[in-house]
Amino acid sequence: MSNPLSTLVTDELLTPEVLFAQPGLRPAPPSQFKFSPDGRYVTYLQGTQGAPTTLDLWRFDRVKNEHKRLVLAADLNAVADESVTELSDAERAERERKRQFTFGISHYQWLGNAGSLAVYADGQAYLLDTAAGGSGPHRITPEDLRHSGFNPSPSGALMSYVRQGNLFYQSLDTASDEVMVTEDGDEYVSNGLPDFLAAEEMHRFAGAWWSTCERYLIYCRNDESPVAVSHRLEIDGTGSRTVAQRYPYAGATNPCVTLHVFDRENRTSRQIWQSQNDENNCYLARVDAVRGGICLQTQDRLQQTLSLKRYHLAENRWQELYREHSATWINLTNDLQQLANGDLLFSSEDQGQRQALIIQSDGTIRRLAGPTHINQILSSNQQVATVTGWDTTPIENHLFELSLDGSGYRQLTQRAGIHDIVMHRDQSIFIDRYTDETLPIRVSVEESASTASQTIFEEIIDDEHPYATYAKHHVTPRFGSIKAAGQTLHYRLTPPAQISGQHPTIVYVYGGPGAQKVRREWSSLLLQLFAHRGYGVLELDNRGSANRGREFEAALYKHMGSIEVEDQVLGTQILQDEAWADPERIGVFGHSYGGYMTLMCLAQAGDCFKAGVAVAPVADWRLYDSHYTERFMGLPNDNVEAYENSSVIPHLVNLERPLLLMHGMADDNVLFTHSTMLMSELQKLGKSFELMTYPGAKHSMQETHVSIHRFNTLLDFFDREL
Repeated sequence: MSNPLSTLVTDELLTPEVLFAQPGLRPAPPSQFKFSPDGRYVTYLQGTQGAPTTLDLWRFDRVKNEHKRLVLAADLNAVADESVTELSDAERAERERKRQFTFGISHYQWLGNAGSLAVYADGQAYLLDTAAGGSGPHRITPEDLRHSGFNPSPSGALMSYVRQGNLFYQSLDTASDEVMVTEDGDEYVSNGLPDFLAAEEMHRFAGAWWSTCERYLIYCRNDESPVAVSHRLEIDGTGSRTVAQRYPYAGATNPCVTLHVFDRENRTSRQIWQSQNDENNCYLARVDAVRGGICLQTQDRLQQTLSLKRYHLAENRWQELYREHSATWINLTNDLQQLANGDLLFSSEDQGQRQALIIQSDGTIRRLAGPTHINQILSSNQQVATVTGWDTTPIENHLFELSLDGSGYRQLTQRAGIHDIVMHRDQSIFIDRYTDETLPIRVSVEESASTASQTIFEEIIDDEHPYATYAKHHVTPRFGSIKAAGQTLHYRLTPPAQISGQHPTIVYVYGGPGAQKVRREWSSLLLQLFAHRGYGVLELDNRGSANRGREFEAALYKHMGSIEVEDQVLGTQILQDEAWADPERIGVFGHSYGGYMTLMCLAQAGDCFKAGVAVAPVADWRLYDSHYTERFMGLPNDNVEAYENSSVIPHLVNLERPLLLMHGMADDNVLFTHSTMLMSELQKLGKSFELMTYPGAKHSMQETHVSIHRFNTLLDFFDREL
């Protein structure tokens, strides 16, 4: 197509080189905000403008209103280039599962009430005393060895960690030697870490927990030997190698996960739980320490039953407290909290939208009045709980206070937009990380009982901002909604930066469960890249998307790749009312589930979509992992027709539109096998397509050179085809 922005100054237009090259177009945003125990300080991680991905530890003093760097990553020998850092396999897996794309200090924690900090960087743990004249940071893990799974005890006196598949701990108060808890870690067995399914799909990133009394260390033992070996070809810039990966495919055998209790007094361990592939106790979803014991959330293989049990440590006894069943699936949360009187605060979607409830010691359930939908329970005392969620519209996120007697609730944040909240433990103050479609980010400390506010960080697009030159053509999107099968679907529409006649539109899609694209926030500059190139961008959260409750999500149950396509096609009808939009030139683009959706849209609705780019797409759900796939599709042998209909392969016969297929050649999530299967079938059908593969790139494909090349290739494709 001809360039409709030819009248604009070329140097003022975004390009992939400008957008993805370091140090980037936005100042390094602070992250991992935490309060000190006394509430005086706010700590956070942040890089510099010259090295935005190498994170240092900073502290904001609320009394003095000043920022101070506490720990420089370089002082801990934490470098910014993974290629020269000897990451262990456990560390690499942890980074990939957490989608961690930064270096330097990976994370940190305040310890107990004393005001000291544990800082983690480059496979080591360090202790930092923040008091005047305090010492540190000094390393607390053995030198020349790499560690992961750092886990401080509630008081901060103890620290456990994992090395070469085994669990250790040591005292931070004394100079005692480390204690080795397990000795059987090997190629297949790991202790004190989450298994692949727990981290990738359940978002349980912990594998060890301290009891509240600190006598007991509870830990997972993961045995991958029952999982069949699949040989994955991993190709990088220097050659290829065959990786023997124990990948738990849908319907196949899962890892064996057991839970153990180590008694520090007598140095013995006992097993208290074991996964069973075909029984109720298939998945160890959550572990939470409570007074006198631990609470376990387990799910059956199909994730239709959630059981909440309490294990009494002293009595070696189990007690079931709560059981929930669904005809589709049950979403997991981190919402379990114990109240001062021993009752448990929890949340559930058993009546549609997620609501808070109290599980009393006698098993009685009390439901609390709250907003339309809760996203997360943050904190609680004996009178109120604080939660985030929405009341009026799901494209916003607000802070609410719920009365625990069930009498009512109130909204604490008022400005329309997205409020990500960190509560101080006494609930009198909170950190509000706020954004809307006009403000990139403002971080402030707010008081719950007043309008007092103290800004910590705010990104303002002024003349000194790296984005200033390109902000002249920044496009503010508009939000809207349409109806589909009685449900409201929300969309975000970003017009071209300069309108000249009619323009093509790219439908930027994800479409799968567990995600929400349309939020009232400062949107990704990727949308501006398309807008500066002369494209409009349409994003729509179809049925099946997250943050809408059980009924909205369950519409795709055993029908993946169907109703999502219907909704995306319906969404394109709004372009009929846009004078700048050419309804005959609509492309579709997505990554992962979005890549799967791109293929399904082209194959099922080629009359609507003229061309598409599928990045790291799933081709057949039988080749994806068990926990994710079976949650939405059931078991392959029990639902053969559903799996066949949801596979891209049988639909490719109808694909007639131009396709660009992209995939990382070291992807260990959506395996490269998916794309080779697509290539083979397209070739058998005599279908032309374009292909771009990236040696060494995993699923996220975040490397700078990969991002630049990928989006230059993508834009060139759409320029030719739209």
